[in-house]
Amino acid sequence: MQIIQFTEAVSLKTVKPAKTIFLNNTGQDLVLKFVTAPDLLLAAYTISNGVSAAIDSIRLGTVDYYSGHSQNFAIAAGSTAVLNVTNNVLNMVISP
Repeated sequence: MQIIQFTEAVSLKTVKPAKTIFLNNTGQDLVLKFVTAPDLLLAAYTISNGVSAAIDSIRLGTVDYYSGHSQNFAIAAGSTAVLNVTNNVLNMVISP
């Protein structure tokens, strides 16, 4: 399991999923904002289809969250990513 933290600090680092299933466990609708693909609205407590576009940021409510990882990050193909919020930090918990 890996965890990527997203914060309000603007970053140019991206997260690149590969047929990754996302579960929005934040309790709010969120928007995955991609570098070159149309944004994806993911309603609260729903699961996405496989996503394979680089994520630039995630909008939760009116706030954009950016990857706090030290470099661009590629998620292994076919993984699952659960999104949740703890203390104003958006966490992406990745499981194979």
